[in-house]
Amino acid sequence: MSQVAPNNVKAAKALTPAMQQYQRFKQQHPHCVLFFRMGDFYEMFHDDAKLAHKVLGVTLTQRTEGVPMAGVPYHSVEGYLRRMIQAGHRVAVCEQVEDAAQAKASGSVVKRDVTRVVTPGTITDESLLDEGQENPLAAVVFHGPARASAKSEIPNPKSEIASIAWAELSTGTFHVATLDVDELIDELARVHPRELIYCETANGEPPARVRQLADTLNCSLTPRPAWQMRQEEAVDQLRKQYGVAQLTGFGFEEDDLALAPAGAIVHYLLETQCLDVNSNSKLETSNSKLSHLQPPRRFVRNDHMVIDQTSLRSLEVERTLRSGEVAGSLLATLQAGSSCVTAMGKRLLRHWLCYPLREREPIEHRQRVVGALVDDARFLDELRDALDGVQDVQRITARLAVNRATPRDLVALGRSAAQIRQLERMLADRPTVAHYHAPVDSLVEPLESLANQITEACVEEPPGHLRDGGLIRDGYDSQLDEYRNLQRDSHDWLARYQKELIDTTDLPSLKVGYNKVFGYYIELTRANRDKAPDNWTRKQTLKNAERFITPELKEYEQKVLSAESRGVSREQALFAELCELARQQTVGLHRFAELVAELDALGCFARRAVRHRYVKPTIVDEPVLHVDAGRHPVLDELLGEQFVPNDVALGTAVSSSDDSPASSEEASANSKLETRNSKPQASLALITGPNMAGKSTYIRQAALITLLAHTGSFVPAASATVGLCDRIFTRIGASDELHTGQSTFMVEMTETANICHHATDRSLVILDEIGRGTSTLDGLSLAWALAEHLAQIGPRCLFATHYHELTALADEYDNVTNLNVTVREWQDQIVFLHRIAPGKTDRSYGIHVAKIAGLPQQVVNRANELLSQLAVNHEKAPTPAARTKAGSSAKRDQLPLFTEYVDHPAIDALRQVDLTQLTPMQAFDILRQLREQVEDAPDA
Repeated sequence: MSQVAPNNVKAAKALTPAMQQYQRFKQQHPHCVLFFRMGDFYEMFHDDAKLAHKVLGVTLTQRTEGVPMAGVPYHSVEGYLRRMIQAGHRVAVCEQVEDAAQAKASGSVVKRDVTRVVTPGTITDESLLDEGQENPLAAVVFHGPARASAKSEIPNPKSEIASIAWAELSTGTFHVATLDVDELIDELARVHPRELIYCETANGEPPARVRQLADTLNCSLTPRPAWQMRQEEAVDQLRKQYGVAQLTGFGFEEDDLALAPAGAIVHYLLETQCLDVNSNSKLETSNSKLSHLQPPRRFVRNDHMVIDQTSLRSLEVERTLRSGEVAGSLLATLQAGSSCVTAMGKRLLRHWLCYPLREREPIEHRQRVVGALVDDARFLDELRDALDGVQDVQRITARLAVNRATPRDLVALGRSAAQIRQLERMLADRPTVAHYHAPVDSLVEPLESLANQITEACVEEPPGHLRDGGLIRDGYDSQLDEYRNLQRDSHDWLARYQKELIDTTDLPSLKVGYNKVFGYYIELTRANRDKAPDNWTRKQTLKNAERFITPELKEYEQKVLSAESRGVSREQALFAELCELARQQTVGLHRFAELVAELDALGCFARRAVRHRYVKPTIVDEPVLHVDAGRHPVLDELLGEQFVPNDVALGTAVSSSDDSPASSEEASANSKLETRNSKPQASLALITGPNMAGKSTYIRQAALITLLAHTGSFVPAASATVGLCDRIFTRIGASDELHTGQSTFMVEMTETANICHHATDRSLVILDEIGRGTSTLDGLSLAWALAEHLAQIGPRCLFATHYHELTALADEYDNVTNLNVTVREWQDQIVFLHRIAPGKTDRSYGIHVAKIAGLPQQVVNRANELLSQLAVNHEKAPTPAARTKAGSSAKRDQLPLFTEYVDHPAIDALRQVDLTQLTPMQAFDILRQLREQVEDAPDA
């Protein structure tokens, strides 16, 4: 950014006082675009102006030669801030902190100060945020291969570890974790931070692994001084923030490595919000120091099913693979039609999908609530109506804490808090929701009192800001009423005063008026101007009239003209008092928001179940996945009745307890699955069949049903039994990652290696076309070896493949079964039935799919010719074990896949030749005989 050189004294003296201010603040925030308030505009200068012209499209001009400038109106600044932040820039907002009129009267420049620094991870303004998405700020500290404290719960303390902390300023949530480095990207992918802070380096460039994190997460990077991430400094900062002498009350020892990034986050938030970072008292806390920021909570990875970044992407949980848009994802589908009615519920729903539960009891607790709502449609509708009146309490509370709440925020908070009484009554005497009634009941009195105070003070339709007042009701404050009456009654007062003057002066043509330039005046015609009393002061001379002012009118003028500004000031003071009352209820408002969000998300599950015929899955401890007539939740909504349901049978069938609501349905489902599948105990299913027939849809829907079941949701099926999972792994599709130098095949193998190293018998593994990124033999060998490896480990696995040779594994492993996607051939055409059936297939119909895709007919015809020439009849390839048993004398019609030689009499004869005893002529004769044997063979 352009600056005035410190040693250029002459240039500095030539600057106006305002520009000297600008340069001072710009030097304090060199990495930010400085929005410098000047009257009704935020002005930018030099390189900032050029950047604003490029990013915002505002006009580039100059008031002083050689000084480019651009400006945006102050009343619409939020939209410009949004665009600047979305473009990846940081903005420092410099406000006028002194009345311009006072500064003019004193002859000094208006006082200004930077009141906030807006960065991608520190946004609180409603207009800059997506209500359904969290907006976290994260920090990372790498510790190397060091041991953490006993409470850090690192899976392998001797491995290289890193600590992360993430907080959302707009809601006040705050979490920390210490993980193995290889787990870091998966957890950050679930957090999805908008900004990542790290320890700055000597060369000013981020470390390679930090840059890789940012590229993968698509977030901005912000370096911070190393001292802010030192353990002692971090602990001290956290003590100050929460006003405590020790952090043990929050579950942390002072040597806990997770505190280092947590302290750095607090310091950064205080700095960007321009709050007091360096308080002298370690026990000091105040409402101006992020009072809404909750104490850090430790994130324990094993409390949730693990879904890594690959699986989140492949299953399209948050965004689609092709477009990267939310539309078409699982999250968007759950929101459509049966969406959450509150912004807090929408965010929690996203959180639940990314962090499914892992323990049976909390899953079944959610299921009971969803079931109660499904069974009582009236209660469900009433609950949603009550929740619909609750605004985004979390983010309003955050804006109150950082002093950026608007009048509309305050009124919305009052209306939201008023809903708690209705919610408490609805939850009373309902055993299935008793878990929520007690905490709601405890909040009724304080929040209802707050709601009454806000409602009593504020109008129903508040203004967007307090520049012109209009928030406080008439009759609420006598002082404000006086100011307003002065403004409203000025017309009547002037009429009375004019009549009084006419009576006392006997000048019937006299008029009392007002204009914005000269204020109040008494006007006499030119003929009567000499009759003005001596105590009148001439104010203005016109062509045909003379205007005067009296001491009484002057006094009234000052009183009325200042009434508006004093009224606005009074409203601002009353607004501040109400905000302080709300801040005192921060803890209760947070708890209220959490309860509302949870009920809203469960209500969303219930409406989805009712509208789309979802059923309650039976959750068991055994590693099984039995689904009868399962449907893909996204495609089911898009295709409706055209979607073909399919069954899944992985793991040994289990029977439900007699008192389980779904026991009869589950028993029926298990019976059907056992009938359809010859090996219902199989944990690995190899799925073969044509392209475009539905293999990928089938394996994805199995994973999504498992995911939904672990969130506590009902699932799209006729019935389902789902065993608890520790992780969901997917290997579906791939693309080059050029920024890391990895090819498509390398990405595929990296993801496959992750599955091999971490899958357990409690995992669900979804594989689609492993090995297709390399040569056929290499790919088939890798796919075969991987299938054997997974069959030995025993996770539930669905493996879609075009390598039909893999179907031989079902003959070797009892826990491997074959499935295929059925088709019907008719008049040289094929019809995809999209039905999964037991057994295998040996055709992929790829040329037919190419024809459907629009490949030129001549290309299709040539492909069919080549297929006929290349096709050979052969038996299935034996495994190495089977080949050993069969021996080298087994006859084959062609070269088997895993055999290193052709079984032939010529080979047997060649094996018996003693090469060390042959003369050249003998060798020639043997070679001639072998050639004749080969040529005489029927398949030669």
